[in-house]
This record gives sequence, C-alpha cells and structure tokens, in this order.
Amino acid sequence: MARRFATTPASTCLSLMKATLLKTIILLLAVLLSAPATFAKGRRDEKPGRREVKAYYEANVLPVVRQQRLKLDAQLSADDKAQLATYRQQLQQLRQRGKSLLETLPPGAARPALTDAQQQQVQQLRSESREIMVKVGLLAKKYEAPMTQLSQEIQPQKEKWSTDLKALTAKYATPGQLEKRRDSGHAAGKLNHFFRPARFLLLDPAAPAPQPAAGPATGLSVYPNPAVGSNQLEYAVKKAGPVTIEILDGRGNTLRPLVQNQPQEKGSHTLSTDLSDLPGGTYFYKITTRTGTETKRFVKQ
Repeated sequence: MARRFATTPASTCLSLMKATLLKTIILLLAVLLSAPATFAKGRRDEKPGRREVKAYYEANVLPVVRQQRLKLDAQLSADDKAQLATYRQQLQQLRQRGKSLLETLPPGAARPALTDAQQQQVQQLRSESREIMVKVGLLAKKYEAPMTQLSQEIQPQKEKWSTDLKALTAKYATPGQLEKRRDSGHAAGKLNHFFRPARFLLLDPAAPAPQPAAGPATGLSVYPNPAVGSNQLEYAVKKAGPVTIEILDGRGNTLRPLVQNQPQEKGSHTLSTDLSDLPGGTYFYKITTRTGTETKRFVKQ
C-alpha cells in the first residue's frame, strides 16, 4: 500500500523561511545592540514594570558586577587586556552596522520583507559576531577559576536580587506569566547572564557607569537608600494638580498613603517619611500625578 505524503506549497515554505529569517535578524540585532554599558538605555514604549526592573539592576546589580569585574582586571595580562579592547571595538562596529541595518527596515512593519542585500548583511553580522565571541570564549577559559570565585563571592547578594526581582515582576505579571517564569527560573537566568564568562570578560570596568534616566512621569529619587529610621523622597510634578503618594511592600501591596489627592504646583517637591514602624525589607514609593504613575524602590534596614 503506497503511503501518501502531505506536501507544502512553495509559497508557504517561502513565507516560513522569511519569518524565520526575520526572527533571526531581530534576535541578532538585539544581541549586537545590547551590552552591560548600554543596559540603562530604555525603550520608548517601556512599561512601568520594565522600568522598575531596569532601575533595580542599575542601582543594585550592575555596580556589584562592575566591582567584581574590576577585581578580575588586576589578574589579566597586558596582552589579554589589549586583545579585549580590540574585541570590544570590533563588537561596537558591529552594533553600529546592525543599527544602520535596522534603520533601513520599514518603520512599524511587523514582518518587513528583506531584500537580498539585507539578508546578506544579516548573515555577515551573524558570522562576524559568532567569530568574535568564540575568540572571547577561548580567552575566558584562561580565567575560568578566578571568574568562578568572583561569582561565588556574591552568592548571597545574587539570592537577594533574585528574590527582589521576583517580587517586582509579580506586581505586573498575569497568573500565566508567573507560572511560566516560576518554571523557567526567569530571575535567576537573567542574573546569571551577567556572569557568563565571555560577557563578564567583555565588560569594561574603566567605562563610565550608565546613568539611569529619570522616570517619565515624576523623576523620583530617594535618599538615603538603604535607610534606617527615615528617608526623603524627591519628585517633580510636571503638571499642577492632585498628587497621591503611597508606600507599597515588596509585593506591591499598599501599606499606607502618605499624600492623598493633595493639590500641588508644578515643580520639585520633597517628602520626609518616618520609617521606624516598618520592618527591614524592600519597599516602594508609588506616586500618582496628572502625568502618570511611577514607583521608586527603597530598602529599610
């Protein structure tokens, strides 16, 4: 009995190939355009939850990662430092080429058609990026032992970061997203990304630390942070009108209001808060103005 095989129309195969290639270019360019030094550069359409997570990384994770990388720098040979500088320069050039390629794609198109020339550029970027990262990986093997030690030194901090990040993401995630992240170890995976040998080695400890951008709604800052008995919240009101400020716990639950629909003029404001009744832990200020809602994390010791 002859078997019958299902056939796929050529047009469908071509569409699948284009979709796969588009996913490849987006993933590749995302990798090329990302680096520890550019972590603070957000997207225009960032949601509040993503901004909070990014701010947490900037304030808590990246300074420690850079500190550990600086310790490693003292153990690198002069030749290896020079070679790393060359690799960073080559990757920067790839990022610029990737950015230029992105700018040639039709704006707002979900699945833009790629020309033959663009497809060749994608393949070339992928090939050159892979070649450089293989070389960095080989260089990282020389320093595998000290990098492992540096990662183990901050294991308690990494565990705390993971707990804090899970609480942050839980504030905005749906039940389905929470279940998926719980199964995949989402927060731990993100943290371990910084300590992958090649990425950690490429981090330039001499580069200026990225400055976190002020929140689009209020431009919040808290000091001191961590705090013991009290702290101050500085915020900017961009449009005169009612202002509400609340303290949230680490899971995003409201503990108490500090300011409730209070009319305030446009400009900078400061609010001093007594924290003596709060147990040690992670908390958030939540401020709502006419221009939106923003939160700011702080730690009570």
